[in-house]
Amino acid sequence: MKPHAWHLVIGLTLWLAWFCATYGGLAVACAVVPPLPAQGAWTWLNASVLLLAAVVTAAFGVAAWASARAQAAGERQRFMARAGTALYATAALSTAVVALPAVLLAPCI
Repeated sequence: MKPHAWHLVIGLTLWLAWFCATYGGLAVACAVVPPLPAQGAWTWLNASVLLLAAVVTAAFGVAAWASARAQAAGERQRFMARAGTALYATAALSTAVVALPAVLLAPCI
């Protein structure tokens, strides 16, 4: 992955899209077909959130790794590669942390 200024924006922008889609979809699913409250956190809805979060976290991790491996020639290019790595890693960590309540909490209460 070649260091570029877009990498400073892409990671957290995609994270925001994931966040909005996940919690917007969760709200719609709770309104249309809510799981039984007696199931607790072990519902199809939480499983879907966790699966999507795992895929997105892995994708951000791969992007951070690729950005870290970028060969940067100039000082500006090194900054772009390092900043891109940090921002992709932040997006990966944020995705994992935001998805953690799906392990413990019922989705529609």
